[in-house]
Amino acid sequence: MHPLIVKYSPYTDSYETHPFRHTFDMDFEMNFSDVLYDSIVFYAYEKDEIENEYQKGRLDDLRKASKVAYNRVPKTERKADGLMGELTLDCFIKLFFPNIELLYSRAKYMERFPSIEKEVKKTGHEIKGYDSLVFSIENDKMIFWTGQVKTGKWDYCLDGIKEDVNKSIIKYYFADAIALMSDIMRAVSSTSERLTKIIDDLNDIILTCENEREQKTQKIIEYFISNKIKIRIPCLLMPDESNYIDEAGILQTIKKQIKKSFSGFSIANSEGLDIEVLLLVFPLRNLDKIRQIFLEARKS
Repeated sequence: MHPLIVKYSPYTDSYETHPFRHTFDMDFEMNFSDVLYDSIVFYAYEKDEIENEYQKGRLDDLRKASKVAYNRVPKTERKADGLMGELTLDCFIKLFFPNIELLYSRAKYMERFPSIEKEVKKTGHEIKGYDSLVFSIENDKMIFWTGQVKTGKWDYCLDGIKEDVNKSIIKYYFADAIALMSDIMRAVSSTSERLTKIIDDLNDIILTCENEREQKTQKIIEYFISNKIKIRIPCLLMPDESNYIDEAGILQTIKKQIKKSFSGFSIANSEGLDIEVLLLVFPLRNLDKIRQIFLEARKS
């Protein structure tokens, strides 16, 4: 039997296995969709909110709690919108990094800026470009997560994720998202002194720079560098893979596809930031079916 969940280190070409594996039963798509929907409450609420809800017994029925929490997430309700992937990424982060202390869950609010261009109109859409925004502490080191998700055919997932990685750290794009998140965090109660200090420091930068976007951008980047805050980019790929039963075959397919796509890839425009890219690959035997079931649950 071959373990299906592996951690791959490209620089040493080594793999670390995890005691999790794909399931092959006929109800997998339904069960997977159910797990994702019931996880919305843990995705939409902050840590202290979840603890309060638990103490009040409101998490005894996760489906009911998630229906309420669903009001906080974008409700485009299209079959191929991003919520399914974002929930999966959030679950995977919590599953595969159990020793980290999550300080802040994704900012699920409306954007004022982020855009690749320096000059940009304020559009008022959901924060774009990042499928996860999370601060954490790991071995006493601060980490800022900027997650990315791609679902679909292998080529679409692999080509798109490389573009997203480089887009994530374009300096204006990155700094605008940080500034918006810091402004939002003024109104969020946090029990973490370290996170509170970071948010206060970043808001001081924003106040000092006022509308000088170039200066603000540079100072935010300098702050991350001087405080040794690592930028971790977890990239979740959910490719449609019909050849699902052969465990050894799936593992070889993953290795082949990743190696072919990322051969010679390098991160551009890093601006001196400490950046780590993680690839989480989760093939699905019937992506369209899962999307349809998940959409029906959201509309019910």
